[in-house]
Amino acid sequence: MIYADFEFIKQFPAAVEAVHAAGKQIALATPRIHMPGENGYHNNILRLQPDAVLVRNTGALYYYLRHRQENPDAKHPRLIGDFSLNMANHKTVELFLDAGCDIVTPSYDLNIQQMVDLLGQSQGMAADMEIVIHQHLPMFHTEHCVYCTFLSEGTDYTNCGRPCEEHRVSLQDRIGMSHPVRVDEGCRNTVYNAIEQSGAEYLQNFLELGVRSYRVEFLEETPEQVHEVIRLYSQALRGEISGTQVWKTLKATNQLGVTRGQLVK
Repeated sequence: MIYADFEFIKQFPAAVEAVHAAGKQIALATPRIHMPGENGYHNNILRLQPDAVLVRNTGALYYYLRHRQENPDAKHPRLIGDFSLNMANHKTVELFLDAGCDIVTPSYDLNIQQMVDLLGQSQGMAADMEIVIHQHLPMFHTEHCVYCTFLSEGTDYTNCGRPCEEHRVSLQDRIGMSHPVRVDEGCRNTVYNAIEQSGAEYLQNFLELGVRSYRVEFLEETPEQVHEVIRLYSQALRGEISGTQVWKTLKATNQLGVTRGQLVK
């Protein structure tokens, strides 16, 4: 499954066409925030007929579930509940699966012991969970647009000139790390951790507990880096190398290196 998470909805059609032409499946990601009057975004996603939708908030989930109810004979995409739905225990996992999610992603607030406890308590639901094992962690979201503020004389999307379509911005922290900033269709910004995080060290735990679906996320990587990361995780899932070897190798081959992930606390 290919996940498409673009800043602008105009980028979606070409992605859907390319992935389907290659005989693969695609999931389109909703915005992280759903404000009143923004259902047009979800209408466009349905019109493109993706195989799945990565649902990131309860407003979007309600929209797609209602569409299923109102159009029982239509073909509907699978619904993948993302980490931001904050499923931190087996009760919330059960709640969202019963509500209509086909797959769910546990909350990023869980360390490895809490994740193991969750999977152990889920009693057969582990097969309906997807764990993100590699990513630039989205640290926070804001309605303050960095692009508009620093790259234009305007005040909002009506007069800023849309510098976000031509430029890339990062925020530098006190130790000199540059954290990428990305926009969405509603001019909201998401700030990502500069360093990738890896859950590779715990793959064996997850496999033993019945998890079959794993997600690897990319942000600024080159095609060569994407191939290398996927190759390493594929080897680990097949048992050819250890999870520890994965993140240690990535730290050596990727410019920024990786941490051992949000699961370590």
